[in-house]
Amino acid sequence: MINPLFNYKERRFRSGLRITFFCLSMPFLVGLIQYIPMAGWQWMFVPPCVYICYRLNLFLTDHRITKDNPWYQGGLYWNSTSLTHYIAGWVIGLLALSLMVGIGFLLGFFSVESAGYMTQYAPESMAINDRTQLVSTSASWYYSIFLFLFQMLAVGFYEEVMLRGYVLINLKEGIRWKCISDRTALIIAVMLSSLLFSMAHLLNPSASIITFITISLAGILLAFPFIRTGNLALSIGLHSAWNFILGGVFGFKVSGLSWSVSILYVQSTGPDWWTGGLFGPEAGISGVIAMLLSLLLIFIFLQKYSTHQSIHSNWLNPAKRDEIIG
Repeated sequence: MINPLFNYKERRFRSGLRITFFCLSMPFLVGLIQYIPMAGWQWMFVPPCVYICYRLNLFLTDHRITKDNPWYQGGLYWNSTSLTHYIAGWVIGLLALSLMVGIGFLLGFFSVESAGYMTQYAPESMAINDRTQLVSTSASWYYSIFLFLFQMLAVGFYEEVMLRGYVLINLKEGIRWKCISDRTALIIAVMLSSLLFSMAHLLNPSASIITFITISLAGILLAFPFIRTGNLALSIGLHSAWNFILGGVFGFKVSGLSWSVSILYVQSTGPDWWTGGLFGPEAGISGVIAMLLSLLLIFIFLQKYSTHQSIHSNWLNPAKRDEIIG
């Protein structure tokens, strides 16, 4: 009789139990960190704590204790290739979102109302008190921008490690029905993990059925480079870049959430079906276009710099790990 909780052959808990435990413990850990009174800088503790928790789960609950296990590192590799992919994720995010704004501007749906507060030299004629206030405001602006950047770096790492680096891997391993191929099992796992990713944003301001669909599409987009490379670096870079550039550079709302400052302030003047309304571009056609542009740029980059032309061998069954599905 099959034990529904423990797999004795693999000497570990079933994938559903592993995923449930991880998806409860990880947000709980990050939530505890938020109670540290550091005016937003407590996010500096999120990446190392998330990484330690991730490694402990891979070792203890997943039983990935030997380096010959394909997911021994869980998709996190600290090497030059990962750095290249991480930087590529940022470049792709910048290009895709800039093109999105450019297209919207040409269509008359976006307009740059003003630049964010930039440091300027105070004129000699300015009163001393006014010049002091200018310097103080400038310092506050840079401080807020840097804090937002730092937080988005942490958020990108945390969410990708949890949803793609853990949930996606374990979902794929848990779908082992004889009538389902590796490719089909992986597609199902990507869809389920993307739906879970979208569900995590349902409590955001102005969330709706439309945002549920578009955030699910974003989850599929972020899973694509991980499937191709077996490395989370590009997904993490793109996720962090998307959030920061959307909110910190262009001043849009990010999944319904806004930040106090941005480098530019792009005003949405077009219809909600394009701009996304109160949720931000991710709920509109503009956001979908940015996702498609990101997918195209990822494909071009991986065609040139990745040795895997379809699916990384880590996603295959043990007997097929040295092969690639064409």
